[in-house]
Amino acid sequence: MFMRYFIFYVSVIIFLPACSSTTPDFPQQSFRSRLSGGDRHMGWSLNYFDSWQNGLQPRYLQLAEQHTIAAIKMFAHLESDTSPRISEFYVVRERRTRSCRLLAEIQFAAGNHGYKLSSRTPDGCVHFS
Repeated sequence: MFMRYFIFYVSVIIFLPACSSTTPDFPQQSFRSRLSGGDRHMGWSLNYFDSWQNGLQPRYLQLAEQHTIAAIKMFAHLESDTSPRISEFYVVRERRTRSCRLLAEIQFAAGNHGYKLSSRTPDGCVHFS
C-alpha cells in the first residue's frame, strides 16, 4: 500500500511542474525584432516615395503612406513599452519622429500634385495647422 502512494506522489511531483509551464501563450517579440519591423516598413516607404518621384504614379504615394503609418504605429507602440531610463527609448523616439516627418512630406507632395491620400495622422504624430 505504501508503495502505491509513493509512486502516485512521485508521479505527481514529476508531472505537475511539466503541466504548469510559465511560458506565455503569446510571447512578446524582442525589442530588436520589433525595431527591425518598423525599419522594414520605413525602407518600403522610402522605396515607394522614391519610385513616385521618378514616375509620379499615385499608387506609389499611397503605398508609401501606408507603410509609413504602419512604421509610426510600430515605433509608437515600442516607445510606450520602453522605459525612458534606457537609451533605446530615445532611439525609438527619433525613428518615430523621423517617420512622422516623412509622412508629412508624402502628404504634402501628394497635395501639391493634386492627389488625395487618406491624410491620416497616427496617434504617434502631431501636426500643427
